Amino acid sequence: MRRVTGVLLHPRATMVEVVRHPAFITTWVVVLLAVLACGGLLLSTPVGQQALIDERVRLTETLGNRVDDAEYARLQAHPPFLTYWTSGGRLLVTPELTLLVAVGLLLLARLDGVQMSYVTALAIAVHATVVLALQQILATPVHYLFESLTSPFNIASMLRLFDEGTVAARLLGAIDMFGVWWVWLMAVGLAVASGRPTGRYFGRLMALYVGVAAVVAGTIAVLGRGSI
Repeated sequence: MRRVTGVLLHPRATMVEVVRHPAFITTWVVVLLAVLACGGLLLSTPVGQQALIDERVRLTETLGNRVDDAEYARLQAHPPFLTYWTSGGRLLVTPELTLLVAVGLLLLARLDGVQMSYVTALAIAVHATVVLALQQILATPVHYLFESLTSPFNIASMLRLFDEGTVAARLLGAIDMFGVWWVWLMAVGLAVASGRPTGRYFGRLMALYVGVAAVVAGTIAVLGRGSI
């Protein structure tokens, strides 16, 4: 638990400890339990289940398809719980993506000639997800209040610079403030492991993060137009 709070309060000192002693199981369990608890509490309520259905309908319509009465009734009878994990930035905290991100961190370190083990890369990735768990703890009451699973911390929601449905709005909607924090923590971990400046890795990781967001936004836009 000391490392969990340390990531939030003393990130660099904590990452130094993580790189020296790359233990991560306790932190990972705490993160996953926190996220599962948030999801369980929200989706156990009628409000949460309706938000789940609304999110599925919104995504379906964004892709240019329609949900008829029969399909809507099916969603009510069998809420699409998988939709919860693919919305609101929760995909970033899933174990599968964390394992994949660790591979990316390892490759990035190796490109700089840094001999870092996969276990160390995974420990950095896991500890960075602490902020994603915090995101869900803070977002869950907002989800309930507004009956929506959209992250209240994405740039589109916070700034509202573009009309909903535009490519720019979708791009900014895929970039979350906690996601940026997550990227920065991983950059700190790589900087500690390599002895290089944090900015060196933050720029590269942010480029990847924004690049993926752009691909997602562009794909949704193309699919949506192609179905009109």
